[in-house]
Amino acid sequence: MNNDKSIELAKEAIKQSFEAAKEFVGKLVNPALTEGGGIIQDTIKFWRFKNQINIVLKAKRFLEEKSIEPAKVLPKTLVSILENGSLEENEDMQNKWAALLANAADPNRRYSVKPSFAEILKQLSPIEVSLLDRMFDEVNRNKNQNKVEIFFDKEKICQNFEIDRNQFDVIADNLFRLNLCQPPASFGGVKIGEYPIQLRTYKLIGFTQLGYEFVRSCRFKK
Repeated sequence: MNNDKSIELAKEAIKQSFEAAKEFVGKLVNPALTEGGGIIQDTIKFWRFKNQINIVLKAKRFLEEKSIEPAKVLPKTLVSILENGSLEENEDMQNKWAALLANAADPNRRYSVKPSFAEILKQLSPIEVSLLDRMFDEVNRNKNQNKVEIFFDKEKICQNFEIDRNQFDVIADNLFRLNLCQPPASFGGVKIGEYPIQLRTYKLIGFTQLGYEFVRSCRFKK
């Protein structure tokens, strides 16, 4: 008898815990996510599925607008894009995931979409992606053929993006960590042997070769 009572008490405690968790998750996600039937697991699956569909349809449209028939995509690239992209509901960011997928499916293979690119993209915020896009456009307008020798001033970036200096330093650290950007090196200046010395500073920031190729792969040129 005591065992039955203990079981009932345990069930009630679990039920209360579930309701508390459900209520808390409801505060963390967009109200539109409740379409999955109200159960946390189903709701999140439904939300991720909707995002995946959006990304796939955007990629399909990118290719169709250029009359390109899609080619096969490596499973580890395709799965990584769809799995990681399914967590993104920001439309501008979804466009980046869709462009990455479209470029991966382009049979002309204009850009080499590395499997690691999806892992990189998921670690970027919208403002970081926007900053990289702006840098990419400026670099391509510059007559200098070496894209990794063009650098951007911290103060101008903070002014243009309306961010404070501390926030920029955090953004720069993340871009350095992902090896998308780098501080300047003394090209044509001080060297150790044949290698220019790289400066550790936040005052100037520029692309690495990986960063330039990554941003290019996240844009689908119409």
